[in-house]
Amino acid sequence: MGDIMKKRRGKQPIKPDIEEALKERLVYLKGVQGSTMNIPIIYRRTFNWESDSIIFKPINKRAFVVYRSDLEDEDIDPDNFVIRKLDIGKLPWYPSGRVEADDRDRSRKEELKEMLVSLSLTDRFVHVDVSKPDDMDLQVCLRDDLESLSGELGYSYSTIPDAYRCTFQFPRHTNEQMVNRSVSVLRSTMKLLRGFIEDFLDLSCNGAKERLEEIRYSVEMAEVNMDRIYTNALNVHWDLPQIEPAGFFLISQSCERSHDEIEYLVDCSLEVLDLLDCSDDNDVMGLLFDELISIWRSSIGKALDKLDAALQTREMGEDEALVRCLTIIREHRMEKQRRSSMQDRSITELATKIEGLSTRNVEKGGIKLFARKEYVGSIELLFGMNQSAVRLGNISKVIATKQLYVINSKL
Repeated sequence: MGDIMKKRRGKQPIKPDIEEALKERLVYLKGVQGSTMNIPIIYRRTFNWESDSIIFKPINKRAFVVYRSDLEDEDIDPDNFVIRKLDIGKLPWYPSGRVEADDRDRSRKEELKEMLVSLSLTDRFVHVDVSKPDDMDLQVCLRDDLESLSGELGYSYSTIPDAYRCTFQFPRHTNEQMVNRSVSVLRSTMKLLRGFIEDFLDLSCNGAKERLEEIRYSVEMAEVNMDRIYTNALNVHWDLPQIEPAGFFLISQSCERSHDEIEYLVDCSLEVLDLLDCSDDNDVMGLLFDELISIWRSSIGKALDKLDAALQTREMGEDEALVRCLTIIREHRMEKQRRSSMQDRSITELATKIEGLSTRNVEKGGIKLFARKEYVGSIELLFGMNQSAVRLGNISKVIATKQLYVINSKL
């Protein structure tokens, strides 16, 4: 009786594995091996897809991108990207309605989103430069929208003078191309720092603070791009067969570490300027502000030169690059042995300046002049910045070493 009354049960539904579903994979087209995937004929005609399979890459639960499976690896040249301009002042609603729009209104970014997508469709490597509006409230809203849309649309977000740049890239990658992308982001940030170093002597305390605030925003946006590239480099490193030199991944990793140090240097500089009262005109404040300038122009400037020299080996001929790499490695070792680096000299010079000012002002308290917590904190930050410059020099030697390995592994 029990068997008769027992209710029959069908197969229980299986909970889908979302993580597995969102992985990139090879998919055969309809009619081949029973696949239900179908690519419309317009795509075949437009992109000349003749193969019987595609690379299927999910972006999120609702969107995906497909690539030709026979697409060869390609070098990415940032100088040859198509550049398109987007003037938000010409959008019908956005410039007048965005600031007052309710943040819960999902349509507030619709115009901007559709324009970005439409400008990126016809080419595989595109910079869309969005002009900065004069209205600061609108500019803040534009920043927020571009940052949030970068995750949704998959572009890299950065800043250039007078515009925000959205970079759309649709290549297939090896870690050699990941290195090219890492170097491109790092050089863009280094260019900002070099401009700041050149102008630092002519900037007041408040002027330097304003300039560094602008640079920090650009560095933070570039850091997001660098982290994304590094994550992709990790995926490529583990997923690919071991047919490419490991040096490529290690160079990408070194670029990511260098960018972290640059972000640290900018943050520390702003902390120093916050601790130093720009309206307080005294000998100690003047000495520490001058020392901040000196560290940027000597210690940090020299570290950036070393980093640039190591990165340039990527563009040289093999013989010239071999000589440059070996020279960087040897000079780094000699500086360590002799303690003759710019960073070592900077520590000695700062200690000498503090001692000299204390000696000249014995009647005012001597070394007690530096006893205020603002000055102690500033000195500690200055030493930390100097050590960061040392780490940049060490990373430059690592890049040169790994590039040497890459060159010899190809011979």
